[in-house]
Amino acid sequence: MNEFTVGIARCETYDRDEVHTALHLAVERAGGLPAINVPDVLIKANLLSPSGPEKAVTTHPELLRAIVSEIGSTPVHIADNPGYIFADVGTLMKKTGVASLAEIDGVSVGMLSDLGLRSVCEKSFRALKDARISSRYLDAGYCVNASKLKTHVETEMTGCIKNIFGTADTSTRKMAHASTSQRHLADAIVDLYSIRPPEFNILDAIIGMEGDGPSHGAPVKIGFIIAGRNALAVDWVASTVMGYGNPADIHLIAAAVERGIGPRHRGDITLNGLEWDDLPLKGFKKSSGFVRAMPTALRGFVHKLVALTPKLSEPGCVSCWICKKVCPVDAISAEGRYPQINARKCVRCLCCHEMCPTGAMTVHKNFLASMVSRMRQRGE
Repeated sequence: MNEFTVGIARCETYDRDEVHTALHLAVERAGGLPAINVPDVLIKANLLSPSGPEKAVTTHPELLRAIVSEIGSTPVHIADNPGYIFADVGTLMKKTGVASLAEIDGVSVGMLSDLGLRSVCEKSFRALKDARISSRYLDAGYCVNASKLKTHVETEMTGCIKNIFGTADTSTRKMAHASTSQRHLADAIVDLYSIRPPEFNILDAIIGMEGDGPSHGAPVKIGFIIAGRNALAVDWVASTVMGYGNPADIHLIAAAVERGIGPRHRGDITLNGLEWDDLPLKGFKKSSGFVRAMPTALRGFVHKLVALTPKLSEPGCVSCWICKKVCPVDAISAEGRYPQINARKCVRCLCCHEMCPTGAMTVHKNFLASMVSRMRQRGE
């Protein structure tokens, strides 16, 4: 098998038998799971927030159940660190449906940080000076990266590479977001991914997310499970499903390609299960992160004019102050009943939008942003 072989299988629902069958087929088409020669396996899920599986924010528990079955009898730990410090782990696991998996013999669930964190500094880092990473993840002898296919207002897509961002602590993620440059965040994500790439990658694209994800977009039926040993290869296929003619136009994909962590172009990938022309989902709504559509020479200038900014819708705000906690530049204050955004300090990373549990922190587009967004959706 080509090291960049990707297996894809159709899967229309989260019916248990259908998911098990489709997952096994996707893994088989990808060349099978690498041999497991360690006493236990870590499944790094996407458990961004305490959201129900039907919202398409997190990796669906039925897919995680199928992965456990595919792995076999080896003890398995399913874990993630949510996007903000969420103290009630029980609620997180219950709402995402992951708690039920702990009833399976040999399966445990929890936080990636439950064994502590370690500082890591690599010469290859481009955006981060150092990072604090989950010890459980760093020490895992075998990791299956079980991600969710979603849009993202900053990185345009959430897939396998982006899912590894969740191995870092909150302060590291804040440093990654504390820049007005979209490329800075992309490089930071690749910095983190390159520390310890997972042994295998599985992408939940049965029901994905379109629009302004990764938390408040709209669920959309895609109907695929995608698998492979190389995360960039899987993400390349996934972004093609999302309608990107050249996935390398996405900052995150481009940053990964430049670092040599996977294929450099489509021709390097062996796709088993479907033809490339069968992948794009008609009518898929991309995120509003559309600066990549501009000519390269104009992007820095256009980024300042075509603005996406956070805006609070007070009727939906419950004054939980999560937005203040996650802001990487302390641009949100608690001077009254509702959060106040300091426009001068805001770097438009939209972390507040991503982590707002009620969706009250919305994405506001200025006139030029609205115009370009409409053009993108029409395919102009």
